[in-house]
Amino acid sequence: MTSYWAPVLEEDLLHQLLRDTPPAIVALLIPAVFMYLSFYALAKKWYWTSRALVAPTLLLFWASIEIAPVRCLALRGVFDFGIAIGIMKLLELHLLSLQKSLPEYAAGIPPRPTIMALLWLTELRYESFTPNPIRLAPLPRYPFPSSPKKRRIFYSEPVQLLIHIAIFVTLQSMPQYAPVKAFGVLLSIWIVFTACQIAFRYTNSPPLLGPIFLADSLATFWTETWHNVFTSPCLTLAYNPTLWMLTKFAVPRKIARAFAVIASFALMAVFHAEVMSPILSREGKMRIGLFFVLNGLFTVIEAALWGKKRDWRRALMAWIIELSLASWAVETAQVADGLLNADWRGLCRPNI
Repeated sequence: MTSYWAPVLEEDLLHQLLRDTPPAIVALLIPAVFMYLSFYALAKKWYWTSRALVAPTLLLFWASIEIAPVRCLALRGVFDFGIAIGIMKLLELHLLSLQKSLPEYAAGIPPRPTIMALLWLTELRYESFTPNPIRLAPLPRYPFPSSPKKRRIFYSEPVQLLIHIAIFVTLQSMPQYAPVKAFGVLLSIWIVFTACQIAFRYTNSPPLLGPIFLADSLATFWTETWHNVFTSPCLTLAYNPTLWMLTKFAVPRKIARAFAVIASFALMAVFHAEVMSPILSREGKMRIGLFFVLNGLFTVIEAALWGKKRDWRRALMAWIIELSLASWAVETAQVADGLLNADWRGLCRPNI
């Protein structure tokens, strides 16, 4: 008997994806429609109706994981990624509703409920709303110190995408020591997310990621450089509840904030470990989870030591820590020595 976790795959990856993708999309669209209806009821201020739809939406998300006939495990990870985002978005918006702090539309005249619900559903960073979690790093004065226009062009997303692709290709030609391989993985994620952002962005969407070479601390890496798609659910579902609970127990605010930061990273640890579980071994999932938890811990320690001060020594230490953690995390992920030489067909196969 063929095991679900060790399926008989098609002859080529493309054929496998063409077979698996349509039913996966259908399985994901069903709970997405229920989530949209819940948000529509929320926009109409039909609060009891919107909350009554939460349980069936969560049930449908869970059912889609069980019934979707996705045999390619890499696609399964993408599928689980969408489900996890949907669940976080659903819980986040309803928790904000209970707190009477729903994001307010700030891009002009508020749209009708059908459009408002669609924006709540699709804007992961609430670009059209206030407050939103978007924090952009100030652009340095180099290059072109005498030409702001040239600097804006240089730091635009299309130009930066080309620059990061060039850095990535250069790294692939180097000996694949662990830090080089880890940096290559970070760059590949940067490139894929930025390409998707350019292709599907709203007209008012600010950059999704900052230039990775400008990161000068762990704090700025996670707030200004790396993407902030999940900043809002981290604040709503982890940071704010942890801060509120600890302050209720008279924990000093600085200590409470430190634990709240670690709680946010812990949420991301669970998120990434679960969505990547189809293609990672048990050891790999553990390391991915610890990668985020340790990043949270080191970020707290860094802030305690340096505060908001920017310094080359802080930047050097941040890069050493980040690449060390990333190198350790990808060690068990069977990343090819040179991602351009990876066995992409093997992404569909189980990693036990």
